[in-house]
Amino acid sequence: MHVPHLRHFTVFSIIGTVSLMPLLVLPAMVGVLVDNAGMSESSAGWSASIHFLASAIVGLLMALRVHHVNLRQVATYALAFAVLADLASALTAGETTAFFAARLIAGFMLGATYVASVSSFARFDGYERGFGLFVTLQFIISGLGLYVVPVYADELGATGLFGLFAALDGLALLLARFLPSENASREARGDAGSELKILLTASAFFAIIGFALFEAANNAQFTYIERFGVAIDVSDKQIGVALLIASLIGIPGAFSIVIFGQRFGTLGPLVFGMAIAIAGLLVLINAESYGAYLFGSCCMGFSWAFCLPFIQSLLATIDRKGSAIAAGTSFSTFGSALGPGIAAIVVAGGNYANVFMLSIGLFVITLALFTYANKKRLSRI
Repeated sequence: MHVPHLRHFTVFSIIGTVSLMPLLVLPAMVGVLVDNAGMSESSAGWSASIHFLASAIVGLLMALRVHHVNLRQVATYALAFAVLADLASALTAGETTAFFAARLIAGFMLGATYVASVSSFARFDGYERGFGLFVTLQFIISGLGLYVVPVYADELGATGLFGLFAALDGLALLLARFLPSENASREARGDAGSELKILLTASAFFAIIGFALFEAANNAQFTYIERFGVAIDVSDKQIGVALLIASLIGIPGAFSIVIFGQRFGTLGPLVFGMAIAIAGLLVLINAESYGAYLFGSCCMGFSWAFCLPFIQSLLATIDRKGSAIAAGTSFSTFGSALGPGIAAIVVAGGNYANVFMLSIGLFVITLALFTYANKKRLSRI
């Protein structure tokens, strides 16, 4: 197995993962804010929402200019301000207004950094393996973070946690010099509207919407997977073990693309990955035992990680300069917020089967959108 540009992909993965840290350890971060900074659960949740909304907005704006910006320069300035914003968060945690302002700025800065990192992958050959490395690192860091932060929450406190985020921002800042420095291709410089034209093509539009619905489907079921375990009398310890295993099994799922690359294309693996998710959800709908709960959870964890790099690769094939992947990641953030909201509507009365059916429906629509986007992409070649 040969991974071209391995050094670059490793650096891009580190920078992108650092920019996602507030999301990767979200449950633990909220816990620290509530238990160690005296914030209410509502305030802690809203601080995270503000951060992610800012990231999504800046991602969408960058998607419209990504051909024309110097990605290295964007990430360098953004990470420098992110260090300051996370340090300000460390000093103001518990002081709601100042803390919210710091999280807003951090969201803008880390969102810009994330777009710069994912757009960099698309500019190198073998990008699909790069995305595989990226998602693999995310699952590893998320698993470690969700274990370490709660265990050492009292020692860290909110000040220590956001100080750690600032230190990681500083590490990413040192690595930002490895990002691409060219600000445009010759074609992009000759067409000021190139990004918008690409994003309005059928292949880009439907792939971007598909990415958003994919994240909505996953987050809808993920929101209530723990509550469903309680409802079928699975113990707290068993639920924790099941969700840990489901998270860890995502690592080989994400790494699959590193091994196989695009040997089987992009659409075929997406059909396979989402079929596993649908099978897992069907098992969960009928689950009455811990074994079924564990199996269904593992299917979801594997599928989520397996599909992500193929979705990113599909977007990268549409525009190698990164506008489609930039817009896709932005819309996927909106999808992540949409999923729990619509799940909350259908779960009335504790009917978790409705949530799983909702996710199945969203996966089916997602597959249809990706199929159509891929067909349109191939017709343009």
